[in-house]
Amino acid sequence: MIFINPQWQGSGLTDELKFGAETLSLYFNNFDKTTIPLSAKKLTTIDNIKCYEPILEQTSLFRQILADSKLNKVSTIGGDCGIEIVPISYLNKMYQEDICIVYIDAHADLNTPDSSPSKAFHGMPLRTLLGEGNEKFIDLLFSKLNPEQICYVGLRDLDEPEKEYISRHNMTTITNCQYADIQNKIENFKNVYIHLDLDVLDKSEFEFSMFPTTSNGFLVSDVAHLIEKIKKHHNVVGFCITESTATTLEQLDAIKPILDQIEI
Repeated sequence: MIFINPQWQGSGLTDELKFGAETLSLYFNNFDKTTIPLSAKKLTTIDNIKCYEPILEQTSLFRQILADSKLNKVSTIGGDCGIEIVPISYLNKMYQEDICIVYIDAHADLNTPDSSPSKAFHGMPLRTLLGEGNEKFIDLLFSKLNPEQICYVGLRDLDEPEKEYISRHNMTTITNCQYADIQNKIENFKNVYIHLDLDVLDKSEFEFSMFPTTSNGFLVSDVAHLIEKIKKHHNVVGFCITESTATTLEQLDAIKPILDQIEI
């Protein structure tokens, strides 16, 4: 089972990520899938969060669908990174916080509504999961994370409040894409969740992401190999791919080695 969540409003006011999720859904045509419906609510900014109402409604619906599923492993396709508060908090509760979140992303997603320069919710999911941010979103969490559960891989573009939070909590940040460098961190936990924002890839390798890395991004082959290694040596219970803007299956050809790792 793969959840398709075409939520795009977390990235702002343009809907490229909706079409990206739809294209990825076509790629996984042979899988059982459940698609989270999009809200028709107005795209207004409330409490310093753009498109607050549709995101809240979609998050609530995703929460209910996942709760009813009673799955012990969850694969998700986005959409924007804001969707992550549901599957991560669900699995964190199921595995009683014995889970490492391997967050492969060029961005930390650690802003609060007050600290966010963009007010886009896709920059807030991890801070929300850590229990800080908008109370209505926090109330939708199945559980909260601790900073030591997070292992960042590939961070490049941080806002100052995010840098301060990472430093204050001594969070794990790995700049390269080698399994050996994250192995010790992961081995502290029995279970692993993999988050992959495609913006971590170098633009020369894959340009169809919301904010592609223009220099020194990761190679597709390296990311695929990292995920393969994690799956081989650890109990991966969740995997999410986010922020694709590809509109044709041909545009996804470049990341086929990554996409074919989605099954857990």
